[in-house]
Amino acid sequence: MGKIAPEQKSSKEFVFAGEVALDGSNPTPVATPFKTITGAAVALKGTAAPGVGTSILTWDRSDGTLNIYAWKVTGTTDATLIASTGTETVGYVVTGY
Repeated sequence: MGKIAPEQKSSKEFVFAGEVALDGSNPTPVATPFKTITGAAVALKGTAAPGVGTSILTWDRSDGTLNIYAWKVTGTTDATLIASTGTETVGYVVTGY
């Protein structure tokens, strides 16, 4: 896996970024222009504390598709993580080629 330096003028790797609303299932797929994803960062958009809503995001890849998984606590007295059915907005930055 290569690194992308800010001063680098050419590379096999490129950056793709944007936002998506979670679709309430796990995972929420995001099509990218890449055949291969080499890395990603995902984050919830918003300023409010998540409470018992979606609070953790993880990701995986399937060829050129970024799969975003959303998790929430079971309840206010149970911190066990379960799949979220939320539809929050998520920002993503993906590297690939």
